[in-house]
Amino acid sequence: MAWRIALAALLLGWSAASYARHSFAVLDPRKASPGLSLQLAEVPSGGNGNGVRYALRAAGFPQSVTFGVWTRDFGRDFQELMSGIQFDAKGVPSGTDQAKGADRIEVDSGPYPKGAAWMVAIASEDHKLAAFARVIPHPIEVRDGRCAVSLELVSLYGTRFVASGTGFAPGEDVRIESISGTLVTYRTLRISADGSLPIDVVSHGKIGVAQSARYTVKARGCQPVINYEWGEPALRRY
Repeated sequence: MAWRIALAALLLGWSAASYARHSFAVLDPRKASPGLSLQLAEVPSGGNGNGVRYALRAAGFPQSVTFGVWTRDFGRDFQELMSGIQFDAKGVPSGTDQAKGADRIEVDSGPYPKGAAWMVAIASEDHKLAAFARVIPHPIEVRDGRCAVSLELVSLYGTRFVASGTGFAPGEDVRIESISGTLVTYRTLRISADGSLPIDVVSHGKIGVAQSARYTVKARGCQPVINYEWGEPALRRY
């Protein structure tokens, strides 16, 4: 009986250690480590594949610590993409087949929904040090003159988006027009002091036949209009 208890304890301990390594539950983008910086720079694809490729630009990472690269797909948990990475004083990576002989690490988003955010993290093996970068591989955005508006997909069902914008006249009241099928809604928002559109949540109800929509911001000096799809069509990957 004693050996069974010992074996059970051993398996439980191994399972917990394995979970801690492969689960991202202990890493929180809101708790990024001070002094560490991670940026994503888009790399020309040359027509290869559907995903968007990014080069990782890391700064501030200690040289004596081993890190891994993690990515988080829309609606999924973080997955470790590569491990055993170390950085020199200039932030040049080494220790992986991909990093060997190169001055940077590149990652690919793969096919992705329009307007959905993709996240990359570099984290130490114990997850005590971590830096995060966030990007939208296929933005839903439009510009009219100095004004720009974008929609971010935030619902796993494709029914909710967050609108944001820049370049408007500070303090101006703008008229928001949302159209989906025969449903038309209006509301007024006041532009912030920095010329940005306050965060505006756009929600769609039950999925019906009409899944094309239009979002318009009517300001004095511009009128950006975004045509987009919601529901199941919004979840298609490109």
